[in-house]
Amino acid sequence: MNTALQIYSMGDHCHQLDDSLPDIKELTQQVTGKSFRRIGRFIQLAMIGATRCTNLSVPADTAVYLASGRGDLETTLDIMKELFAHGQTPKPLAFVNTVSNAACFYVAQLLKLQSRSNYVCNRYFAFESALQLAATDLLMNTASSALIGSIDVVTHPLDEHRQRLQLAKNIHLAEGTHWLWIGKPDAARPRLGEVIAVEHFADRDALFAWSDLHAAANTAVSRGQFVNDGEWNALTSRIAHSAIFDYRADRGYYDSQSGAAIGEFLRSDCKADVLLHINADADGQYSAMLVSR
Repeated sequence: MNTALQIYSMGDHCHQLDDSLPDIKELTQQVTGKSFRRIGRFIQLAMIGATRCTNLSVPADTAVYLASGRGDLETTLDIMKELFAHGQTPKPLAFVNTVSNAACFYVAQLLKLQSRSNYVCNRYFAFESALQLAATDLLMNTASSALIGSIDVVTHPLDEHRQRLQLAKNIHLAEGTHWLWIGKPDAARPRLGEVIAVEHFADRDALFAWSDLHAAANTAVSRGQFVNDGEWNALTSRIAHSAIFDYRADRGYYDSQSGAAIGEFLRSDCKADVLLHINADADGQYSAMLVSR
């Protein structure tokens, strides 16, 4: 879907993990200016990223689109332990917060939003799918602007988290949240860049056919985390580009790293005018995000 949507603002938070999980409650209060009780890391990261993106000021009819590779693992695991390991009934608020869309509620409450909210959980294309959904709604005029965010948390102990995610023991972990506020072109609002297109493809040939029409000499290409080395070599040897943009160097693992690609490109000194971000899944399907400065 060709979108041509304006990026008004963006905001991020990402931290690497060593042997323990840092307490982010104080950071949440510092960034938002508010104190919150009985919320976990997933919701805290949502509010940190959304606040940094919006500075607590967006129209009330802005829609929220939240993406995650796994959802609120921390709260869900705590509830499962209470139910099955200890035979106890979970606390009502904790049980409600196992619904990952609960983070949308907290973001909407924080920003005083009155529009729709959506939650997308996808192992491989979480951020891309949420961005495509937001773009569709904006082009169909069912939302005036959209706040799109991705969140991934780590649970303790870290070795169990790696095992749950099927990662090797030496893989470095991170938590990340990445947000964009976008809408139709508006001269009265800031312009950091433009989302040109967000697409999904059933196979490599479909991706190549599309990229032949959209990639050009001034396009940088970036590699999603689920594209292996051999596949990346095949893609970059076929798709026109002027540079490789590596936004994942030294970035610890979390499922929705794609959420970082657009912001890192727009903040970078990459000489290309356009970024083509390509991701893949285990079934040979692909996603592409095309963004211009």
